[in-house]
Amino acid sequence: MTELPLPCDVPGFAAAVTAGLTPARPAHPPVVRRPSAHQMLLRLAAVTAASVAASIMCVFFGPLQRMLGPATLPVFFAVMAVGYVFYHAALVRFRTVWLDELQAGYTTTTFVQGSFWFSSSRAPETGPEEGLGWSWEGLWTLTSDGRVVSAPNPAAYPPGLYPSPRAPGRRELWTGRQWAHVFFDNTHR
Repeated sequence: MTELPLPCDVPGFAAAVTAGLTPARPAHPPVVRRPSAHQMLLRLAAVTAASVAASIMCVFFGPLQRMLGPATLPVFFAVMAVGYVFYHAALVRFRTVWLDELQAGYTTTTFVQGSFWFSSSRAPETGPEEGLGWSWEGLWTLTSDGRVVSAPNPAAYPPGLYPSPRAPGRRELWTGRQWAHVFFDNTHR
């Protein structure tokens, strides 16, 4: 297994920094944009809970309204489909807001492992049970109202989009610890 380079060792890093295509490294806490990724994550949780609750209600209350039988199943699948559309929209919105935060040099949402919101193939260097490991030490960690939770370590490369070591001409998500195998064109903010 080949060890992948740090972001600074990837060809095109200096040009990407000059072009503003890497995460910002502000000296002072940036202003949190609204809605924050934390607020979007809470909205995602609420949409998920509402979708599950609506589906359960359809199953349990349908028979009480004499809908058991041929009418219950189509209603259930319709409720599930609508729930999925709202869930997917909330997930995409969370991901967009969160990536914008990373590129601005801060985050309002942290976790140790996770990759459920990115649809991509698994990074070849991770095992089948491994999630993506994250390190937030290169970013400002802020609350949704802008209070500082932790200041960045200037020596650490913050999570965000950098020139990819695997796909020249594209950017790849760096988690602060490893490359995520999630790619973006240079046109992505």
